[in-house]
Amino acid sequence: MNNGTATPDGAIAQPVLAQAASWLMLMQEGPLLPAQQLELERWRLASEEHERAWKRAQRLLSRLGSLPPTLASQALQRPSGRRAVLRGLVLLLGSAPLGWWGWHSQAGRFAGDYQTAVGERKHARLADGTQITLNTDSALNLLFDSAQRLLHLRRGEVYIVTAADPRPLRVQTSHGQLLALGTRFSVRQLAGDTLLEVYEGAVQVRPEGTKVAAGENIIRAGQQVRFSRERLGRIEEVHDTGLAWQRGLLVADDMPLRQWTQALMRYTDQRLACDPVLGELRVSGTFPVDDLPLALAMLAQTYGLQVQQEGGRVLISR
Repeated sequence: MNNGTATPDGAIAQPVLAQAASWLMLMQEGPLLPAQQLELERWRLASEEHERAWKRAQRLLSRLGSLPPTLASQALQRPSGRRAVLRGLVLLLGSAPLGWWGWHSQAGRFAGDYQTAVGERKHARLADGTQITLNTDSALNLLFDSAQRLLHLRRGEVYIVTAADPRPLRVQTSHGQLLALGTRFSVRQLAGDTLLEVYEGAVQVRPEGTKVAAGENIIRAGQQVRFSRERLGRIEEVHDTGLAWQRGLLVADDMPLRQWTQALMRYTDQRLACDPVLGELRVSGTFPVDDLPLALAMLAQTYGLQVQQEGGRVLISR
């Protein structure tokens, strides 16, 4: 990569920014080969301006966790797409930090690097190859640097399939921190605690306000646990039906009707309520979370119930 010409007043020349952006793109496609690492080091040492450009690129990457979804997508698969991504990165690097916040504001993402609205689900592949799927009404901040990969779950639920990487992958919630041990798992932040479900590998749980004996806080495949800041709950069995939300489904297995209505309300702005005498009625079946009228019709037909609009809510009764 050729050297760029320095500009006055501490600015960074466009050719140098383009070179830094090219290295950034290359790193998104996979770990650098030893020869590429050496070339990058030589480029950084070639001038002070190169080093400043690279530090700016690293700061941008640490804020993003990966390339912005609007830039990355499938564009890297096409030559014209690669040029567009490169131009976008140069613009971001050239205007950081104000440009970063401008992009963030335009994307409407003040609450997190990735977020979903009520009823929305979103899948993304991160810079290291880790795959995430956000459930309804969720927000996730990313902080990737040379030492760690940190996913901060602000609200909601995320399903994670980790990618091999020498840096540890951690998930932070308001109740503590999780360390992935090569795994596939989901994390849901609730009002009073966090629910962890492990489907492959293992996850270490570290509640925020207490210490747990070594070994007792390792949750393995097929297990789930709830934990708060003060305590680690009982380890229980987990079932794959817990991931049915990724397919737009709610799988109920002898679920109390009150819990069923609460589960469906996660995916809609509509208020649901059931007659108090029916709160413990046990419900089983598979219901669509994206089609509330159909889910209610299936419930009413199966259990002989009545569904009617009452004020600003939908009431389920006999």
